Amino acid sequence: MAQDLTRSFQMPRREQLGLLTIANGSGLSISALPNGTLFAIEYADDKGSVQINQIQGSPLFGGIGRLYLRVGGKRPDVVEIVGPGADGGFGHDATSFSWSGEAGDIGYNVRLALHPSETAWFWRVSVRHLKDQTVPMDLVLIQDVGLGDRGFLMNSEAYASQYVDHHIANHRTFGPVVMNRQNLKQGGGRNPWLVQGCLDGAVAYATDAIQLVQAKDRLGDLLVGPFGTSLPSERRQQETACPAIQSQSLSGPASGMTATFFAIFAVDHPEASDDADLLRLDGLVGLEGAADDFAETAPVRSLLQDAALLKVESLDKKAIGQLYPKRSLEERADGKLLSFFVPDGALNRHVVLREKELLVARRHGAIVRSGQNMLLDDRTLAATCWMQGIFAAQLTIGNTSFHKLFSVSRDPYNLTRASGLRIMADVGVGWQLLAVPSAFEMGLSDCRWIYKCAERTITVTAVASGEDAAMQWTVSVEGKPCRFLVFGHVVLGEREYDAGGQIEFDTAGKRIHFRPDPAWLWGERYPDATYWLVSSTPDAIEAIGGDELLYTDGIARDGAFVALRSRPTQAFSFAVVGSMTDAEEAERLAERYETGVTDEAMLAPVSTFWRNAVRGLTIAGPSPDLAAQTTLLPWLAHDAIVHLSVPHGLEQYTGAAWGTRDACQGPIEFLLAYEHDREAKEVLKTVFSEQYLKDGDWPQWFMLEPYANIRAGDSHGDIVVWPLKALCDYIEATGDLAVLDEKVSWRDETTMQKSEKASTIAVHVDKLLDTVRERFIPGTHLIRYGEGDWNDSLQPADPHLRDWMVSSWTVALLYEQIVRYSAIQRRLGHGEKAKSLRKIATAMRRDFNRHLIRDGVVAGYGIFDPAHDGVELLLHPSDRRTGLSFSLISMTQAMLSRLFTPAQRQDHMKLIRKHLLFPDGVRLMEKPATYAGGPETLFRRAESSSFFGREIGLMYVHAHLRYCETLALDAEAEELWKAISVVNPIAVTLALPHASLRQRNTYFSSSDAAFHDRYQAAAEWQRVMAGKIAVDGGWRIYSSGPGLYTRSFVENILGFKRRFGRRRRMPLLPEVHASIDLQTDHAAWRRLKPKA
Repeated sequence: MAQDLTRSFQMPRREQLGLLTIANGSGLSISALPNGTLFAIEYADDKGSVQINQIQGSPLFGGIGRLYLRVGGKRPDVVEIVGPGADGGFGHDATSFSWSGEAGDIGYNVRLALHPSETAWFWRVSVRHLKDQTVPMDLVLIQDVGLGDRGFLMNSEAYASQYVDHHIANHRTFGPVVMNRQNLKQGGGRNPWLVQGCLDGAVAYATDAIQLVQAKDRLGDLLVGPFGTSLPSERRQQETACPAIQSQSLSGPASGMTATFFAIFAVDHPEASDDADLLRLDGLVGLEGAADDFAETAPVRSLLQDAALLKVESLDKKAIGQLYPKRSLEERADGKLLSFFVPDGALNRHVVLREKELLVARRHGAIVRSGQNMLLDDRTLAATCWMQGIFAAQLTIGNTSFHKLFSVSRDPYNLTRASGLRIMADVGVGWQLLAVPSAFEMGLSDCRWIYKCAERTITVTAVASGEDAAMQWTVSVEGKPCRFLVFGHVVLGEREYDAGGQIEFDTAGKRIHFRPDPAWLWGERYPDATYWLVSSTPDAIEAIGGDELLYTDGIARDGAFVALRSRPTQAFSFAVVGSMTDAEEAERLAERYETGVTDEAMLAPVSTFWRNAVRGLTIAGPSPDLAAQTTLLPWLAHDAIVHLSVPHGLEQYTGAAWGTRDACQGPIEFLLAYEHDREAKEVLKTVFSEQYLKDGDWPQWFMLEPYANIRAGDSHGDIVVWPLKALCDYIEATGDLAVLDEKVSWRDETTMQKSEKASTIAVHVDKLLDTVRERFIPGTHLIRYGEGDWNDSLQPADPHLRDWMVSSWTVALLYEQIVRYSAIQRRLGHGEKAKSLRKIATAMRRDFNRHLIRDGVVAGYGIFDPAHDGVELLLHPSDRRTGLSFSLISMTQAMLSRLFTPAQRQDHMKLIRKHLLFPDGVRLMEKPATYAGGPETLFRRAESSSFFGREIGLMYVHAHLRYCETLALDAEAEELWKAISVVNPIAVTLALPHASLRQRNTYFSSSDAAFHDRYQAAAEWQRVMAGKIAVDGGWRIYSSGPGLYTRSFVENILGFKRRFGRRRRMPLLPEVHASIDLQTDHAAWRRLKPKA
């Protein structure tokens, strides 16, 4: 068939996907894609909409939801009869879908039907033996669950799952039924709810995908074991809510057997799920009704649906030695090598073997970014690479939320295989998808996947340029040439199918041009924005185009996909380049990368950048724990700079903004520790220019221009303090008092536009201090709690308390900055201002001791309710409301602020060590808040998160790093080294036998005791203190933590400190590391001699 040399199409929106939709009068609807997989299960009314499933199905593959038929007997089999792998007929009428087919000697028919008027649906399955034999069989239904607004779910499916409560109730007829409640309020202030079960009687269940994707099966296509194996029938509250229901073994005549699964949805379930909800199931039997037959056809399946995973072998000892002769910090389990580091000049690279990826709870991934800029701009390209064979997800230039070229990888187990950039190979048995490789190698700006196969080794490299907004992939083959099919899922916006956009193909020139929708936000703000996909090896490429290359019939369906198909080859490459502001510059980059740019040329400038980022700092010594610290330093720099310049993480892929608190902590502390003072000053000026003109506060988070109108509508009570802290940090380190005379603009909070007025930073601080004074609780010098403090899991559920509650942590933080700013004013010769500030600080200290300390213990919070006498203390031994006695951050911040007397500091340190110090670090409180199914009575999030991790699990690494700073106050070198080692991803598994395997080159934001749910955590809490339960690494990269860690290590442990521009070196190293070989490119550091 002749092909046009050029063609273009508009990116499809939802209504152009060819969806087939069934609905009833209840507001419930279910949509299916032309490939016969479900797209979405939804509810809508005048108060909003709810997506009941978690991830929308892909036109190229499908979603997570599946229905399996498991056959026993002499010819056992597991057949996917609904889902991406189902290969049979598909049909529909107004209220139902049907699937039918044959698998060996078994015929099946599935009918998905809506209840005529209620928010309920039924899966009716009929099976028969085609040779009139009787064999045992059963069915397993798998359905991912989101229960939220589509935007809420797509912002973070993992976060949404953390608030889905699973309750299992046993019905006298139906057996176990699984109830799911979304504990976070959705549209209309409602808590959506779902119950699923089997009318014929279920015998087993699961609640999360982590139970279905076990290590031994993680490389296969099946989510269930063979007939005779049962689902675990345990509640797991994890991050991919995905109930599974296993039917009884089907028995009956060979002529036919049936089973029916059911689901009932409620748009609002204010109370927690409990067994009383079983009453909702009364009368279900028979309601599914009879179904008329209707015509079915074979849906058009994509090449991806029929592609098996590429068969890959492990690297043997000889191959590893040849590829990586210089290895350090080798990680082993049961005698098997799992991962290691290799040198890369003064930097290093991390290599993970296939065996480890099959063992970890969180998949290995890396964020690569282009250029040599440390700050947020609209020129930096970023992409997420996953070991699973996702060669670029969330590829953006500039804003990491709005400017997506390729889509996000939305499920952690590679169940939905059409996201991001993927590659299939034809090694002689049809197309196979490249998934988990033999080895995955990560550099600071590049990744490499090595696939060792029977007759060849395939290597894929992905490199982000150190000079250009460009990323290049090279595919090479050692051995027999083979064909490749590269495809990318295109977004051209924030979320799939939300915006249009133009894709133009030059099939002769082997290039693709992408432009955002000019009528959507991105195109409006960046009318010249453009991406190009080009190749420097056009002769190796047979075809380039859209989804027509992904179907056997070659018909273009104008789906949101681009593809290139190679000829049989041993090497080819392609690149993505672009510009947000200059279409001609993007074209020049396209031409440059068409002529060929080597990986070495792309990486040379960025190697210099990363080395400079850490000042060429290296430390040599014989011990593994010392090697773990020095090896981690460039990776911490990477994570800190990602947080600052392309703000998002591996799990938390939304971002693209600066949190006011975040920008003033990790980035400032990282930059000042390594003496990147110019960049630190720019951060300061940017933050102060976002101060509101009238009320003197800041939003919780804000985007920068041209999206600066997009920001939080409110902020926590501590937010106003952080710009002052960052300013004091900067001045105390650099001695740059003149920064106070720098003029910056304001933000008009009524229009959200930049104000024409500009004032000195000193005037901005005066306004900040006026705002602080206005927020003191009447009769005190204690600032109101407002919308929250750092621990936002403890926001009060009662909004009345926000005006009458005080956070001891916020008070201590504010006290410290007022004292520091007073000293700065004194240096400037402003004696009266300094004296006035000191007077406020004295009054704050007095009120802190009078109201927030009782019986020698500081409380987490104080309630100054005018309707009651006295001050009620929360998170204090006298607290009868919450049952919680101690608050870590209130203690540590009072120490760091020097608000405590020396005696108070020592007393509280004893309390921390007795009640809050656990083997894997300090915890925010001595035990978790009470969880009762999700309703919020005292606290938001602490009572509604069903997942026991992150802040809810109480060991938040950020807070632990502040505790490390308190150890430095008393020069406790041994304790400080031990404390920082347990949050080092390389050292932690050396230091703690019960630390689970985790990615070793990324910062992890929490240490999560591996309880299955909140109830188990409460009942078995002593296991955490005893070190008798595994601890897992939490979310990665996106945090202030890498900056805090860097500061603790560089300033406190290595001792490179500055005081108003004067350097000194006062190391705080344990005795075993007292003499180390420290090398640095920073001449000023080399001149320093250590002082005791």
